[in-house]
Order: sequence, then structure tokens, then C-alpha cells
Amino acid sequence: MVVRHQGPSLVIHTPAKLNLFLDVLGKRPDGYHSLETVMVSVGLYDSLVFREIESNQTRLNCHRCESRPTFEKQSLPILPAGPDNLVLRAADLLRRQTGCDQGVEITLVKRIPMQAGMGGGSSDAAATLVGLNQFWGCDLTSEKLHKLAAQLGSDVNFFLDSPIAAVCRGRGEVIEPVRLSRHFHAVVTCPSSGLSTADVFRAWASERQTHASVTSFVSQMQRGMLSQHDMHNALERPARELNDDVARTLDSLRRVANGPVGMSGSGTSCFVLCRTAREAGVIAGRLSFDRSLRVFPVSSRV
Repeated sequence: MVVRHQGPSLVIHTPAKLNLFLDVLGKRPDGYHSLETVMVSVGLYDSLVFREIESNQTRLNCHRCESRPTFEKQSLPILPAGPDNLVLRAADLLRRQTGCDQGVEITLVKRIPMQAGMGGGSSDAAATLVGLNQFWGCDLTSEKLHKLAAQLGSDVNFFLDSPIAAVCRGRGEVIEPVRLSRHFHAVVTCPSSGLSTADVFRAWASERQTHASVTSFVSQMQRGMLSQHDMHNALERPARELNDDVARTLDSLRRVANGPVGMSGSGTSCFVLCRTAREAGVIAGRLSFDRSLRVFPVSSRV
């Protein structure tokens, strides 16, 4: 997460994430699922601009910024600007926590695909908590912000800390940072159709699952020796059953690349791991002819 002042405004660039590993351990009494997942922040960013206004309201303007002008947009998920938007929910939660009555206009520029398992909404919510805590002078501690983040969604705490990589447990709010030994490169592909996280979890069936070791995965990742055998996402099967585009996207990646292929989060975005940024660029070029896919070469820093 990058925070900077631009005149009287505050600007935040907040990243997407990929789940390189995701295991569902079971359903909790509170209705959520217990997870073990390895998440990596990648260089695809939404931007939020905070500007003071005279009223005591929170106004939200949303803009979608597509990376490919020729992409088939007819079935893209609608970008909501109403009370269900996580940006407004985060702002409202912070107001209720602090009693702040200062007005703010928030402009959200969306680059992270929606309903794609890349955490865009959660990242925006975390940026809103961080941004307004500073913009309004609330001075809430990191601990208090984390408590608010946990009320907004399972991935919000990860983006609040903004680690490069982490093992996340519980429903995603227990975060253990992991050091990467080398630069991480991937090509992410996302079809125009999306998937509801809630729908995918509802379709998950515990009796059909084979669990995998997150410790073994992290060891292989830190040694730079990940193979297709190491890749695991317990939500891939229900995502495939709910949306044919997931299988088609994974097949497209396997046709043009030799690296490990996986699905992020609850889908629909899929990715292939690459050895270098140059290799990622070549693979992205091979996929660019498919106008039904959004294609993003991404990387993280060590």
C-alpha cells in the first residue's frame, strides 16, 4: 500500500493479492470457514483519492480502468457505488467508532478485477481505514484498525498490514508474514464472468476434499522449487462446477506455459508462475489474442 499527499488530497494505491495455496479446514460455528492460505501482494493496484467536502457526508465516485480497450466488457460485474460497497462500509464503520463528522469525497479507480479472487474489495476497504484514519486525524492504533478490519471481511487484515507474502489462518485474519527469497512473477488471467465468494463456499463439500500441507508449500516456495504438484486450492472444484470459464481459463494457461498453474481465492482469476518478468511478458503476449480474457503480468518485490 502506497500512501502520499497530493495537495489537500490523500492518495492511496492498494494492491491485489494471489492465493498461491488455499486449504479449507472446515466450517466454523460462526458460519465462516477455517482456512490456511498463502497470499502474495502483487503489483496490480486500485487507487483511492480522499478529498474534504463541506457536508458531513461520505461521497463515493467509482471508475473502472480497463487495461485492454478491446476487451469484451458486456458481462463484466457491475461496479457498485451504494452502501454495499466495502469502501463506504469501512468509512461508516470508522465514523461510528470515532464519532468523526468530517465530510469526505472518495474517488475509487478500479484496476483489480471484481469477483475474481484477487481481493480488490478487501484491499479497498483496508485502504479506506488507513486513509481516513490519517485524513480525519483519528489516530487509531494498528490493533484497533485490525479489529475494525475483521468486521469487514476475511482478507481485509492482510491488506491492512500490507505484507509481501503471508500465511493466513482462521478465516484469514491471523497473519504470519513470510519472506520471499526471490522476486515473484506471474501472469494472471481473468474471464469476463465473476463468481460470488459466498456461492463458492456454499458449494464446497468437506467430504470431497483432500487436504495439503501449507508448511511443505511454504518450504518449496522459499526454495524457489514450486511445481504443479505443490499447487492446491480447495475451492477450485466448486468454482469449476459453478462457472465453466474457470476450467477454460486454466486450460488456456496450460496450453501456452509450462509453469505451475492455479486459481486465486474463490475464482475466477487464474495464474501461472513464471521464472522471470521477461517470461511473464512473453506468456501474456501469447494470451493477448483471446479477447474474452483480461491478462495481467504481475510481480512482487523481495
